[in-house]
Order: sequence, then C-alpha cells, then structure tokens
Amino acid sequence: MTNFPNIVDLAWSLYTNKIANKLLVPDNEKMMQLHLAQILQTLAPLFESRSSESYKVLLEVPVSVGGKRKIIDVVVEHVCEGKTERTAIELKCLRLYGREGNGKRGAQNLGMYDYWEDIENIESYCTLPEFELSYQFTLTDDPYYVETQHSGSQVATYSTCKTRENVNGVLEHAIANRLGKIILRKKYSMSGWHKKNEDSEFYFIQQIATAQPVVAPDCYSGLRPPLQAGEPNC
Repeated sequence: MTNFPNIVDLAWSLYTNKIANKLLVPDNEKMMQLHLAQILQTLAPLFESRSSESYKVLLEVPVSVGGKRKIIDVVVEHVCEGKTERTAIELKCLRLYGREGNGKRGAQNLGMYDYWEDIENIESYCTLPEFELSYQFTLTDDPYYVETQHSGSQVATYSTCKTRENVNGVLEHAIANRLGKIILRKKYSMSGWHKKNEDSEFYFIQQIATAQPVVAPDCYSGLRPPLQAGEPNC
C-alpha cells in the first residue's frame, strides 16, 4: 500500500500552517497549486524505500471519465515494481479580494457551485483504474462561504456553510454559466471548516473520496485485493 495519505495530509498541514502564519499568501488557485506541488515534490521522495520505487507530482493531468475530458489540478503518482498508483487533488482558492486588493471578487454563488463540482469530480476519479483515493482542498478568507446561513434557493442548494451536514445525492438548481446539477455518491459535512490560529484570516477544509470497496471471492473486503505471495507491499 502506498503512503499517499501520509504524504498528502502532511503536505496540506505544512502548507496551511504557512498560510495561517503569513509565510505564504496565495492570490489565486494557480499560485495555490504551485505552492502545494512544491511541498509535495519535496516530501514524496522521502517516502521511497527501494530502488524500484518512485513518486512524481504532476500538474494539470487530463483524464477521461464517462466520456468527458477533465483536468486534475495535482496528481501524485507512485510507481513500484512496475505498478502505478495515483491520487488526485482538486483545489479551490476562494479569495475575498482580487489580486493586490483590487476590489471584492464577488460571485460567491459560482464559487460554491464550483466547490461541489470538485467534490463530484474527485468521486469520479476514483472510478479510474489507477486512482483509489482523491482529495479536495479549499481555502478562503471570505467569511461568506463559511459563516453565512445561505437562504436563497440557489445559494441554499450549493451552500458551503459550516453548519451544513450530510450533503449527498443530487444538488440541482439553475445557475449562470454552469450545468446546474451535481451528483454526489458519498455524504459530506462542512463542519471541517477551521482556522489554524485566531490571528489567521483564512479558513481551510478538506474532503476525501475513495474507490468503492472490492469484495474478492474469499470474502476479503477493502480498497484493493489482498497481496499475493511474493507481491511487494508498496
């Protein structure tokens, strides 16, 4: 089994600590992507334990899911003994102000929709052969996403408020420039919104999607079949 959870969780923790302590300030999603990828690229090789094993960090990776082309923000790829496994990471950087403080960004309804679309996407990536685990990481310094009780029919449908629980099934409401329909297999809670310290302006949240459990003929249940004799455990 890979060290994906250890690597990705540690990278996200280190990155959010830097933001909370104002050592890094991402202006947009692209900057967030580059910051996190740099941390992952530094950490991942430290988890290699044999000459036949390697980790790579890839950006903007195209995949086809259900006949639709999608682009994954970050992919961590693990190769061991000729076997390849991947984990996908989608990112959202929902800033209150534009770059250099040039006015408020607005369009929070689209930001909330795009958040749930990311969750739908990470679930879909876990249906691909090499992906067993996918993450969604979001940061924001706009309290509207976290603290506001969204009451309008559209924003209530796509709300990211911290009190929202058990979000699953079909989220459907017309919205400008978007499909207006999201389907979620798992249940999700928004109670994970948090600040790293009282002085930080930023809230952070993560969600995880996993592949459907596989049940082998011998009744073994898990995310992958049991190891065969002589198969490397990596």
